[in-house]
Amino acid sequence: MNKKKRSASIAVLLCAGGLFAISAVVVPNLVNSAVVAKDSTAAPQKDVRQSLPKNTVPVLKVEAPLPVSTVDDYLRKNMNKEQMEQIYDSLSKAPEPTVVGGHDQTESELNLRTKRQWVLEDQYVYDGLRPRIPLPFEAGQGDLYLDLKTNTLYVPDRTWTDEELLQLIDWNYRLAYIASQRFPEKPVFPQKYSESEFIMRAAESVRKLYDADVSKLEISTSLHKPGFGFPSQWWVHFSPYKERTMRGQGMEVWNYHVIIDTETGVLVDTTAINADAIRTPIDGAAAATIQKDDRWIREAKRIVKDKQGEQRKIVKAYLTDTEVNNKRGMVAVDVLLEDGSKYNAEFRYPSMMLRCLIYEPADKEK
Repeated sequence: MNKKKRSASIAVLLCAGGLFAISAVVVPNLVNSAVVAKDSTAAPQKDVRQSLPKNTVPVLKVEAPLPVSTVDDYLRKNMNKEQMEQIYDSLSKAPEPTVVGGHDQTESELNLRTKRQWVLEDQYVYDGLRPRIPLPFEAGQGDLYLDLKTNTLYVPDRTWTDEELLQLIDWNYRLAYIASQRFPEKPVFPQKYSESEFIMRAAESVRKLYDADVSKLEISTSLHKPGFGFPSQWWVHFSPYKERTMRGQGMEVWNYHVIIDTETGVLVDTTAINADAIRTPIDGAAAATIQKDDRWIREAKRIVKDKQGEQRKIVKAYLTDTEVNNKRGMVAVDVLLEDGSKYNAEFRYPSMMLRCLIYEPADKEK
């Protein structure tokens, strides 16, 4: 396996499960810019569901008792300040390790290894499964080790064992823990609404657009500072408990991500996410057919009016960013309102399933 491909395959392992631990260590703002509230619960919503077309997004549920993470307590007891400083100082000089070793693998083999790691990571997080020893920092203790002095990750030239995958999982969480201890500051700025109100707004938006009950999904929230032309925002994310295990076992898993303007409480973006969904690129013939098919525009208007509940007059609706979206297998429709505000409804092709609804107020450019 050449170095580029080998590094890419290791990157998948380092980031599997949504934990970008190394980035958090290298870029302190990733830690400082968000307040994460785990295991929050939204207040019950009134059951006023509307009937939906056949493309309704499914929701996976779990039965009580809900799993609880054991990681923070474990790391708190097993990492002293000296160890944390040593690791941080080493990685801050050259954050991305050079990868040595590895062997050619098919796409199927890589996918299988990733799925194995997903299952093991949930066992690590929720069930207390740990590697027998942490990731070694020198040769002699195994085929997988990280030389901190040269920032070189040595990987086995064979199929990885569960122990080796657990060592890398444990290493990722140690990095994230070190970052959280190194940069504990949390952003504080005025807000008109409480966190619970933002969670309720997000849950209601998901219910309206996807007819999805998020009451048995895990809720995580993050508060983001204003910057790069964006106002301060609350991000609310709904996902099934032990999602990694579900994905590793080949189950269909849906997440919902909602962005809300902190100052106004306006819903900016509500998105349904399926990381394993297969996208169908839109070729020239299909693109020409879509241009003549007004069902996409009619569906966008219906969602804005009937599901979003928009009362302002729609003055225009049209396909947008077609060249880019054709490659992504998406069909996007801009719905312009009488005051200059607009919605962008993005649909998956060919199912016409709503992927996201984005709102842009009229005064965005001001």
